[in-house]
Amino acid sequence: MTLKNALIIIFLLFTTIASATDYYISSSGNDTNNGLTSSAAWQTIAKVNSTFSTIKPGDKILFNRGDTFYGTLIVTASGSAGNPITIGAYGTGDTPIITGFTTISGWTNEGNGIYSKIITSEAQTNMVTVDGVNTGMGRYPNSTYLTYESFSTNVSITDNGLGDATNWTGAEVVIRKNDWTLARCFISDHSGDVLSYTNIGGADNGKANYGYFIQNDLRCVTSYGEWYHNTNTGKFYMFFGVIDPATKSVKVATKNNLIYNNPGKDYIKIGNISFIGSINTAIDLSWGSDHCVMQYCSVSFAGEDGIRFSGSYGIIDNNSVSDCNRTGIGTFYTGTNTVITNNTIKNIGIVKGLSKPIPGIWSPTCGIAVEFNNCIIQYNTIENVGYTGIQIAGNSDIAVVKNNFINNTCLVLDDGGGIYIDNSHSSIIIDVNIILNSVGNTDGAADRNQLAEGIYLDENASNVTVRNNTVANCSNSGIKLHKSHDNTIENNTSFNNYAGINFENWTGSSTVYHNTLTGNIFFAKAPTQFALRISSTINDIPGFGTSDNNYYARPIDDNDVFYINQPSTGSKNETLSKWQSFTNQDADSHKSPIAITNINDIRFEYNASKTNKIITLDQPMIDVKNTKYVNSILLLPFTSVVLMVDPNPTQPAHGIFINP
Repeated sequence: MTLKNALIIIFLLFTTIASATDYYISSSGNDTNNGLTSSAAWQTIAKVNSTFSTIKPGDKILFNRGDTFYGTLIVTASGSAGNPITIGAYGTGDTPIITGFTTISGWTNEGNGIYSKIITSEAQTNMVTVDGVNTGMGRYPNSTYLTYESFSTNVSITDNGLGDATNWTGAEVVIRKNDWTLARCFISDHSGDVLSYTNIGGADNGKANYGYFIQNDLRCVTSYGEWYHNTNTGKFYMFFGVIDPATKSVKVATKNNLIYNNPGKDYIKIGNISFIGSINTAIDLSWGSDHCVMQYCSVSFAGEDGIRFSGSYGIIDNNSVSDCNRTGIGTFYTGTNTVITNNTIKNIGIVKGLSKPIPGIWSPTCGIAVEFNNCIIQYNTIENVGYTGIQIAGNSDIAVVKNNFINNTCLVLDDGGGIYIDNSHSSIIIDVNIILNSVGNTDGAADRNQLAEGIYLDENASNVTVRNNTVANCSNSGIKLHKSHDNTIENNTSFNNYAGINFENWTGSSTVYHNTLTGNIFFAKAPTQFALRISSTINDIPGFGTSDNNYYARPIDDNDVFYINQPSTGSKNETLSKWQSFTNQDADSHKSPIAITNINDIRFEYNASKTNKIITLDQPMIDVKNTKYVNSILLLPFTSVVLMVDPNPTQPAHGIFINP
């Protein structure tokens, strides 16, 4: 490049930056203003939308702090590399709010405890709050499930006791089709005991003796807070009973989105704004919109996803996402190289019957759902989720899931986990995460066994490395591999799970499968728990993989800690020595170094922060590696320790233990 050409490029760059324009929006502004200063600010989102197509790379759209703006910001222009279009804040005080909520007042008494209000909405609402609480629509029965005894593929269910005295044609039926699906469907016909339905999304058939309930009908509005929105008349109904509706704060989402990015609009940067209340996805930067960034924002009460990206090189960082009916943060369809870091995600998909499927993908209720290649998911806190905490879908060939804290998952569904992966991948790394309390919900399911896992490698999952993680207090397995192969499980701590690690339906074929286990601690807290469980439909358990240098500890009754089940042996429990003989594996693996009789003599500590944590000990302790501790322990970030009261304490060389 000649000096002349270089100077021309530098000149053009500085000219672009110098010509960038800031636009100001204030609730006290006026749309007839030019919007170029805070004293001549515009007033509405509608004004921004009417001008957006003329906005240039490097321009900023700034909303006044402390103000609230109603509407959907529609992005119709792109920024450029180094000069994104910025949507942010100015002034002092609380972050500005962009909302799709309409606050209801002036109710009409419809009788029988039901009140109504005519509202203007872009679609049937899917988000309603009462006194700030996400509230479900009216349903029948109010809290339990009816049972269907049979079904016809994916088109109807039959409840032998339903009858058609009340004809539910035109309402919705929410069907528990299996452990992991609660499908929301439109009732196209009700005849006798048969409900025929149009599936809104998902291809699962029903499952006999599972449950269902009916919703989205005024006749279901029978208990306090239940609602129904009739889009034909515009009426929104809510049941208050004897309560005066004027004493309650009721907000109804009446806008589909809060930011919608027209396809292919790139280099958009969003920061320092609160987004509250949408019918569908709140922030929808979708359909191939590349190099988009969202940071330091709050997103709450989205009827579908909180944040959805569909493009490459996106950054979703340091946001708070809460109370969404489907997914907290999702990257769907096409794209690569997305970074999802430092976000706090809570209360996702926990209101039954409100989650909508994503056409052509699945019907997730996930904290984070990823379908991209080359993704990094790190330092996120995810709590209280209807299904999975983090879900890596089929198209994500390469991903790193690291330093995340996941707590309370599978609160509505079952057969999921804190981190869930299926299908074959070229490289997935799950490293240094802490996953607690994967619960499992069997309401409406004939199978009453909770099947929630901490880390779940489902059918055909391969080339996954699971290392240095802590998984505790899960109803089924700390780590589960279901017909998955060529994975590495190393240096993990699995504590107080029904099974420390579980190989389920091992292969069921003659295909050679292989997994590697090394350096793990599988600690069963209760005598009813197992360190390892493995089941297969053929006699191939000894060929499950390579395993050594693990700790299989159950200090209360530390004997039959292995469960095996295959045709030639049947179902039986085994000791470590018998497991070693049966598989020719785990030659240098160990049991607990001590036996205890009181479950209260076991102590579990973890550090889910970015800084070191000191744990004070009130008595001498010992771990499964026979290392003794007194006084205190220093836990490094995203590490844990399982301790037992030391029956023969001695002063160790160091009073502080640093967990590697």
